[in-house]
Amino acid sequence: MRRIALATGAALTLASIVGCGGPKKPADLPELFPCSITIIQDGQPLEGASVQLNDPSSSSRFVVGGTTDEKGVAVIRTDGQYPGAPVGKYKVLVSKIYVPELPSEAPPEDPEARKEYDKKVQEMNAQQADTVDLKFKRPTQTPAEIEVTTAGAELTVDVGEKVNISAGAGGNH
Repeated sequence: MRRIALATGAALTLASIVGCGGPKKPADLPELFPCSITIIQDGQPLEGASVQLNDPSSSSRFVVGGTTDEKGVAVIRTDGQYPGAPVGKYKVLVSKIYVPELPSEAPPEDPEARKEYDKKVQEMNAQQADTVDLKFKRPTQTPAEIEVTTAGAELTVDVGEKVNISAGAGGNH
């Protein structure tokens, strides 16, 4: 009996230290409501796109956004861990960077072969490009908007045709 009591006491103590239900929410985190955004490009779901909700009138310190799955759906989270978004009107920002698959083999030890390997990797890195029109990255230019209410929100955004903009070319918000 004593062992059971000790084990139960230890479990309760551990539960109180660790807490239940995941990370403790910040005190200033507003109430969140379900939100999802589907991104379409060239008539197909766009997988791996970054979606961010931007509220220019807000001074909130919280980041609201998500990444699209194979169906093009981004389930929106606040600060990457809390499901949903605060009530508000947002500009929808979308970005998708194409990154070529780098060689999976280990770099060669031979110095000359290593130079060739490094050159190949550098050339591949230079091929990185944003595949979504830059207007979708800029709050003042994006045509996509969503209003999150207490009922939540869903939106489908067509970002048009695939583009190929060098990742270093004006990709800042």
